[in-house]
Amino acid sequence: MKNIFHMMPMRALLCSLVVGGISLSAPAQAQAVEFGVYEGEGCPAGYTPLTPVDAFWTFAASCDELPYSGVFRIADGSSIDGPWNNCQQHAGDTRELEYTLCKPNYELFEIGGTTFAVVRGGEQCLEGFEHVDFATASAYSEEICSHVGLWGIARIGGGGSIDGAGYDCNVRATDPRPLGDAICVEIE
Repeated sequence: MKNIFHMMPMRALLCSLVVGGISLSAPAQAQAVEFGVYEGEGCPAGYTPLTPVDAFWTFAASCDELPYSGVFRIADGSSIDGPWNNCQQHAGDTRELEYTLCKPNYELFEIGGTTFAVVRGGEQCLEGFEHVDFATASAYSEEICSHVGLWGIARIGGGGSIDGAGYDCNVRATDPRPLGDAICVEIE
């Protein structure tokens, strides 16, 4: 999957209106998000499509951050036009589109100088990473499980898994269940 364009908004959106002492402002979670433009109808491992709300707040102040001529897939079957059509969004867009707007869906952390990643929303690792092996997951289970999420369960190498703290950070050498996240380590 080819990354066509990558943008990390460095601006904070302040969208407010004060009328008669009443402040109408954007919700606290409303903000521009880091995104990339990828070829095809999906996102690579560790990324997820921008939601319509993400797209709105990312392009509300500056629509020209998107390539000019594209129409881009976002989450929930929606799409967003490039600056040629003022970044208008379309719900229920069934067309096949060339590009998807994706945001990171992973967390990087370090243990003893080694970089690990929790990849959300699938069992695959990021490019340049591989599943952490059972021995490493066992040796660092408390440190790793704090990143899995309280009630999460994540895939590790060899078809195993590691539980979050709510499940006592258990590590399994094999786990046939489909899991929603993965614990990966950077390939040296």
